[in-house]
Amino acid sequence: MSAAAQSLRVRGDTAELARVRASVGAWAASAGLGEARARRLQLAVDETVANAIEHGLDDGAQVVVRATPGRGRLTVTVRYRGDRFDPTTAPTAPADEVVRQRAAHGYGLHLIRRLVDDLAYRWDRGTNEVQMTMRREV
Repeated sequence: MSAAAQSLRVRGDTAELARVRASVGAWAASAGLGEARARRLQLAVDETVANAIEHGLDDGAQVVVRATPGRGRLTVTVRYRGDRFDPTTAPTAPADEVVRQRAAHGYGLHLIRRLVDDLAYRWDRGTNEVQMTMRREV
């Protein structure tokens, strides 16, 4: 990936997730992430965008996914207007309890938090911004 950031804008429809995964995969490859780390980043971004679409996106709003390469890392930022939701602090049921109950939901935040090297959140005048950073393997 060149030093310039790249972005993708998707409508609030889970059918768009395939485009998100493909873009993140291409950005990760260009940034020099290994295949396993690229897949982890793809899954975390996919889950973040899915959560935005399914749980918090304002009607008619879009999700912006932006990749910013850095020294030995790639940061992907997901921005959307909607209900305030901080994935870094939101409460979750213990993972083993979610599995034991065979719940249809409840895995996403566990995945997002564990898959990326750094996870950050910012709220700015009605806009959620989730940043996920993955470093290259050394």
